[in-house]
Amino acid sequence: MSSHWSNSSAGPTLPPLHTLNLLPPSYAQRRGGSPPDAYDPSCPRLHVPHHRRASTSTASSSRTPSPVPSTSSSSASQKLTLIPSSMEDADAVVLVPSPDAPAIPGTRPGQSLLLTGPSIEQFRGSGGSRSVPKGTRLHPYRFANRRRPSAV
Repeated sequence: MSSHWSNSSAGPTLPPLHTLNLLPPSYAQRRGGSPPDAYDPSCPRLHVPHHRRASTSTASSSRTPSPVPSTSSSSASQKLTLIPSSMEDADAVVLVPSPDAPAIPGTRPGQSLLLTGPSIEQFRGSGGSRSVPKGTRLHPYRFANRRRPSAV
């Protein structure tokens, strides 16, 4: 185990904050209490190590630059739009819970969710009625590319 203390005249070196598994201040506000009161042991936090790709002690960076977005007029002017569709043809589903449904952790009560990809497969073939609480509404959509007029 490496030590986070050094004998230099600059003082001690503290460990990175993400290694301390502290709860963010916003979590306490959502739970309605101070961080120790807000901790819910039934929802364990996962420790995900964060690896740095650039050195902070050198002037040069070894970090890979972000890709530059394409400047071609065909891709720069495309937008995604949602078009109502049947459940079988849906690329996405907006799930609107009933007002009295329990809140999903990390969301506000009654907040709608946009489901895409594999998460909507459980609704296909059942008419959207399987594993959906009473009062919950499902709105299926398909994706379509919409082009804005170019400002050229």
